[in-house]
Amino acid sequence: MQYVFGYAIVRLDYIANFRNGKGHEKNIVADGKYIVVNSKFISTDGQVKKYSNEQICPLYVNDVLMVMSDLPSGRALAKCYLVDEDDKYTLNQRIGAFMVRKTELVTTKYLYYMLNRNPQLLKYDNGADQTNLRKADILNISIAIPTIREQKRITEILDRFDTLCNDLSTGLPAEIEARQKQYEYYRDKLLSFKEL
Repeated sequence: MQYVFGYAIVRLDYIANFRNGKGHEKNIVADGKYIVVNSKFISTDGQVKKYSNEQICPLYVNDVLMVMSDLPSGRALAKCYLVDEDDKYTLNQRIGAFMVRKTELVTTKYLYYMLNRNPQLLKYDNGADQTNLRKADILNISIAIPTIREQKRITEILDRFDTLCNDLSTGLPAEIEARQKQYEYYRDKLLSFKEL
């Protein structure tokens, strides 16, 4: 692969394998062994859970999951979730799973960030009808692929930003510290006078 201006453009189907989930409606139980990954689970970052005792569609560490169907102007369409553990989840229908197959070209975390609410997929939402992304729509999107080193740098920055935005125990103190420094800077500016 040749890099131009530091990155290459490839189709998603070149770097990742895709599989779709299956319906679990008849297998939902109050407190089962497996978490059923559906659009509500992904859209709430794993907070809202349904369970099953059957793992109809197993998921594995580093699978990138994507919501393929949402209401008009919904916030779940193309939202992604990164699987963190084997033997814990089962994939519901209308959720796609991607596994990187060209690990020499792309890291899983980078692919996760590239797919999460990707504008190429959000364009299918017309704001009036339920959007149902098709496999072909998803696999034909273009992905910018910088070097692995650059991908790791980008994902480290995005991980830190995500932590600051979503983890109150980390984000709030960091924000307070930043505002304190800003206050001290402007206080010092206001209270320093140049001699005439």
